[in-house]
Amino acid sequence: MYGMRWRAAAVLAAALAAGAENIGTDPAHPYAWGENVGWINTAPGGGAQTVTVHYYEGTGGWLSGYAWGENIGWIVIGNPGGGPYANTTADNWGVNLSADGRLSGYAWGENVGWINFSAAQCDAAINTATGEFSGHAWGENIGWLKFKGTSPDYGVRSMAFYTQPQGTPNWWLDYHGVTEDYDAGDGVPAWRKYVMDTNPKTAGDYLRLTAIAVNLKGTDVSFTPASTRRYYTLVRRAALTTGAWENVSGQVNVQFGTPGEKILRDKATASRMFYTVEVKVTP
Repeated sequence: MYGMRWRAAAVLAAALAAGAENIGTDPAHPYAWGENVGWINTAPGGGAQTVTVHYYEGTGGWLSGYAWGENIGWIVIGNPGGGPYANTTADNWGVNLSADGRLSGYAWGENVGWINFSAAQCDAAINTATGEFSGHAWGENIGWLKFKGTSPDYGVRSMAFYTQPQGTPNWWLDYHGVTEDYDAGDGVPAWRKYVMDTNPKTAGDYLRLTAIAVNLKGTDVSFTPASTRRYYTLVRRAALTTGAWENVSGQVNVQFGTPGEKILRDKATASRMFYTVEVKVTP
């Protein structure tokens, strides 16, 4: 007899309370520096008056909000229409964020003009694991802006990539408009669906086994839905309620090139075995 169940393993650290306001700049880490203009505060106030990151895993995103320089006034990070920004006209400019964290596009200061994140030698970026900004942007009228330094120690850090108690990043909760414990009615909280890379607002959208088949090559365990951004391990034990679960050789931290229903194979055969599939965000 074969048993079926799903199991998700979260692997990220805990941090702040849930809420869309947590995709703004960390007030404890707000400063960039310009040799010609001094300190730039990327978290000068609440609400829209902070540099805010809108992001989705594997896709990238865009920035919005405001920064403040005592010597140059307000800097607008993106036009009010929101991004992603085409940066081709005076109505669609702003700062974009690529999937790998690189920043591009334009910000605007009424007193200083355009600030270019795409110019030659501009290397501004955000570490999507920590939220730390790095590198430089260029303003024709103000020179270089630097987002991280050591003399003195300063830098800009976005809370969008901070995580909640169960390990869910703020950007994901903001993107879906949920809290970690949100339940669409299927008994699976949103934080588990983040680990599975499924939609927290869709009831029934969670990792599950669909079939177990014994053949000449071994035992095939089918499951759905698989994500190209997650890692899957086939686990087994001989008794349902006793004994330790063990990884199946060769089926540990498997990543798939396409999404959908997939198969993991146990090459060994037994008269009775119970299986589960574990999913992780990182191997």
